[in-house]
Amino acid sequence: MAPNTKNTHIVRASHLAKGQTFDVSLFKSENVEIDSTLNEGEVLIRSLYLALDPFIRYSFLEDSSASGPLNGPVGGIGIGEVIESKNPAFPVKSVVLGFGFEWAEYSKVTAAKLQAFFVIPNPRNPKIALTEYLNVLGLNGLTSFAAVETLVKFKKDQVVFVSSAAGPVGSFFAILAKRAGAFVIGSAGSDEKIQYLLKDIGIDAAFNYKTQDASVELSKISKDGIDIYFDLVGGEQFDIALEKLKPHGQVVAIGNISESNAKTPYVTKNLGFIIRKALTINGFTAYHHFDKVPLLWKTIGPLVENGEIPAQKEVVIKGIDNAPQSFVDYLNGKYHGKVYVEVATL
Repeated sequence: MAPNTKNTHIVRASHLAKGQTFDVSLFKSENVEIDSTLNEGEVLIRSLYLALDPFIRYSFLEDSSASGPLNGPVGGIGIGEVIESKNPAFPVKSVVLGFGFEWAEYSKVTAAKLQAFFVIPNPRNPKIALTEYLNVLGLNGLTSFAAVETLVKFKKDQVVFVSSAAGPVGSFFAILAKRAGAFVIGSAGSDEKIQYLLKDIGIDAAFNYKTQDASVELSKISKDGIDIYFDLVGGEQFDIALEKLKPHGQVVAIGNISESNAKTPYVTKNLGFIIRKALTINGFTAYHHFDKVPLLWKTIGPLVENGEIPAQKEVVIKGIDNAPQSFVDYLNGKYHGKVYVEVATL
C-alpha cells in the first residue's frame, strides 16, 4: 500500500449533552490521508465489518469518563484483514477480530492496542460466517459465555428470566440457559421479537413488555418465581425481577439500556428484597474477560459449525458512510438482532 493513501473514516463532530437526542449530526465523515508507514509491532488493517453496538454512544457523552475526543475516530468492534505487518503475531492476510476498531476503511494499529485483537482461525470456513465473530463468537457471545462461566451455576429446571432477550446478547444467554436444561422466559419490545424468541431461539415463554404487564406475566408464567435474572435493561424490569426472584436468587447485571435516553432516572423501589431474600447481585462486563476469547471459540465454535446454535437475527448494511444513520436507526429500535456495516469483503 502506498504511503499517504486516502482513507474514509467517521469521527465525533460533537458531544451529546444531557437530554439531547442522539442523531447523525454528532458524526462527521472525512476522507483523509493515512500514513501507512509502520513502526515495529504495528499492523495496517483493512476493515471488513464493523459492529453497531449500543455502548458506542457512551463515547459521545459530554463530561463522561467514557467520552472520546472531538474529531477523534469513532471506535467499536470490528473484523479486518491485515494488509501490512511489522508484528509476527499478526501476519499479512490474517483476519482479525478487534476490540477497539476504528470506523475507518484502513486503520494503523499499535502493538499496545493489538492486545485486544485476535487472529480468527480459518476465517474462510464455509460453515461459520465471518460475521459470527461479531455475534456469537464476538463480544456478544463473550458477554454471555464469560458471565455464565464465571458467575452462574445452572441447575436443571431452574427458571431463568432474560430481559431484552431478542437482542444478540440476550438471545445467547437464553440459548445457553436452555442448553443447560433451564426453563427460560424472555421479554422483548415487539410481537415480531416475541415470535422470534419462541420459534427461532426456542425459549419456553416470552412477553411484550410494551403491551403487557411484566409483573403479571412473570407471575402467570412461573407462579413460584424466578431463580436467575439476566438484566440487560435496568429500570422497571430490574425492579420487578427483584420482587419475583426466589430467596437466594441471582441477578447478573449486564446493561442498563432503559436509562440511555431517559430524561429522569428510574427510582428503584424494591431494593429491600436484596436483603430480605439474600439475593446475589453481580455486575458484569466482558471487557474484563478478553482472555476467554480462545475458550469461547474452542467451546462454541464447533456448535456454530454443526448448527447446534440456532441462527440469530442479523442485519448487514453496506458502506461505511451509512454507519452513522444506521447506528441512530439501531438505537431507535429500527432493527433487532445484530447489526453490522460491511466496509469490504475478503
